[in-house]
Amino acid sequence: MLFLMTNVFGVFNSFCSDEGHLFMCGDNSFGQLGTGDNQSYNLPVEVLFFASKHVEQIACGMRHTLALVTGDLVYGFGSARHGQIGNSVSKPQKSCNLPEVIQGFGSCKIVGLFANGDHSAALTANGELYIWGRGFSGASNDLHPRLLHSSLRISQVALGWHHAIVLADGEVYMLGGYRHWAASGSHVVNPVRHQSVPSAPCAAVSDVRTLEKVSCLDGERVVQIAAGAEHSALLTERGKIMTWGWGEHGQLGLGNTDDQTFPQIVNIPNRRSFASTLGIYCGSGFTVVTKSA
Repeated sequence: MLFLMTNVFGVFNSFCSDEGHLFMCGDNSFGQLGTGDNQSYNLPVEVLFFASKHVEQIACGMRHTLALVTGDLVYGFGSARHGQIGNSVSKPQKSCNLPEVIQGFGSCKIVGLFANGDHSAALTANGELYIWGRGFSGASNDLHPRLLHSSLRISQVALGWHHAIVLADGEVYMLGGYRHWAASGSHVVNPVRHQSVPSAPCAAVSDVRTLEKVSCLDGERVVQIAAGAEHSALLTERGKIMTWGWGEHGQLGLGNTDDQTFPQIVNIPNRRSFASTLGIYCGSGFTVVTKSA
């Protein structure tokens, strides 16, 4: 049986079977299908590199792919221009069409992989977050996983093209996101500084990353987050859905195409009667709200 893992941000898709086999199709210009070539495929092809391994999780960026394999090994393939597949210092490369192990997680147990745009991230079982790839808010690129040193115990992560949002203890924090904060004032965010510290061997590219706490949530406890290209969405335990960021295509669901610099409530009729069954997801320029049976 195959499980579809759709890449709603790019032009290629991945499929992972319950036996841990990986199949991919679509654009392969940067080797993001991991087939050892740069040929695009209009039907799913098995990634033979993983034939003897068990793939547990896949994350797809715009031009790169991450794979978590049994044994807590993380592989990256595709575009490496911004370090999003964990570039080797000894072998700089623009892209890689075969999976390569990404070093830098130590003995951490990885429970989640995330990718979007030229960003990559991994979440550990202890709620620690590693980030690498294109730098946020003009910061330098991270060519290797960097631990975001923080007292927060992160439970969810969502990446956009220029921002990331994380969920910790029912509250939401953000990295980057110029469309989100372009006109915001001090009432919108309460800066909480958390330095990201380099994990070997990337001490040469040390930068400070800052998480901004997202306010204006009216004391609501958040249970799910999602991120599009340049917009974000969240769901509270009471079933309230809020969106903000880029709104040009109506992806905020507010009845207009305006950008929003802080979370706005989306009108979902009778949402309280089925709050516990709601889910929220974002594509690059759209948002989907689901209701389970």
